[in-house]
Amino acid sequence: MTIPAVSNGYDSASKLSPFSAAWWLVASPLKIFVAGPEFVLVFFVLSGFVLTLSPLARARTNASGSASGNHANRHYDWASYYPRRIVRLGLPVVASMVLAVVVITALPHHAIGSDGSWLQRQAHPDLSIGNLLSETLLIVDPSRPSVNPPLWSLTWEMWFSLLLPIAVFVALWSRRFPALWALAFCGVSTFGYVEHDNAVIFLPAFALGALLGANAERIHDAVDRWRNRRGFTAVWATIAIAGPMVSISYWLLRPLLSGTGSEVALSMRTVGAVLMVGTVAFWPAAARVFDAKPVVGLGRVSFSVYLVHSPIVVAFGLMFIGSSWWIGALASIAATAIFATLMYNLVEKPSQHLASWLGRRTSSAVAAAAAPLESAVELSADERMARANRLNAHDALLQRMSSVR
Repeated sequence: MTIPAVSNGYDSASKLSPFSAAWWLVASPLKIFVAGPEFVLVFFVLSGFVLTLSPLARARTNASGSASGNHANRHYDWASYYPRRIVRLGLPVVASMVLAVVVITALPHHAIGSDGSWLQRQAHPDLSIGNLLSETLLIVDPSRPSVNPPLWSLTWEMWFSLLLPIAVFVALWSRRFPALWALAFCGVSTFGYVEHDNAVIFLPAFALGALLGANAERIHDAVDRWRNRRGFTAVWATIAIAGPMVSISYWLLRPLLSGTGSEVALSMRTVGAVLMVGTVAFWPAAARVFDAKPVVGLGRVSFSVYLVHSPIVVAFGLMFIGSSWWIGALASIAATAIFATLMYNLVEKPSQHLASWLGRRTSSAVAAAAAPLESAVELSADERMARANRLNAHDALLQRMSSVR
């Protein structure tokens, strides 16, 4: 986006010269390698899939009747989940905002000319206290963050995290007709694009991920049954190609689209995201690729990269705007790698440990506070059972006496 021809081409297809370098990056299948908004939807579907796996597994255990042991083992530990999740996301966000303010202050954003519409929009971040609080408190949805713009997507991640129990309930309830529910969620997302309603656009993506998680065992069983059938690899390869192509279909068809057609094409990002997450989750060949150590290593630091990259890219982009954009691009990549590594080791890993510790402490405190109430409930249940047994015994005695008479 620091390349003026590319950022201008994002705004209008008429600004792209056919078969130019910018055209190849924006309007050809190569767009998949720089598909930022499209992979935000992948991030949402993946979050819905991963976050619901543990609660769904515990719910299935309860339903099967195989759970045993104490109360804590029979139910998902929501008391531990909430502080873990909030600290896990919140502390790195605070650190990223501090870094963003430092970068913006140390490398002032000067006014620029007409080169690069994207950089023009990023050139005047709002450093007021109110805006800094708004961007840092993820449950407050700023129309468009200006200090650390990617945090808009983490706002929706936080909302979904808070609403996870509802997502688990919906996912379990929709297991009877998963295909119909998948179509319904995709339809709702499309409606959101047409109506420009962000909540209706993004929350169905999380719901689709949860639906994949709720049916993961079924899908794995089906994959195992069909693994040795003819055409198995060809079907999965087709899905693997279709996912990215469906996601970027808007950019490939943009010159032919207008009005509602454009919004419907944009909504295909959600469908493509589901196909991509499903491919990696359930196709063994794709899973092996993503289990490779270099890919796992990139995944490990990806959240830190996400948090730190934007202010750095903007700062270097503004310093080298125009024909020297490539110097700023190389510098921003190197600086992002350095700061992401520092963020991961100094902030993200410690926040994970703190989140786990706080989750355990909160769970223990809630359990201790609830123990007297649980004891009273169990005692009351025991009393009711004893009373019922006494009544049954009394009824049996009356029946025997009646038969004797």
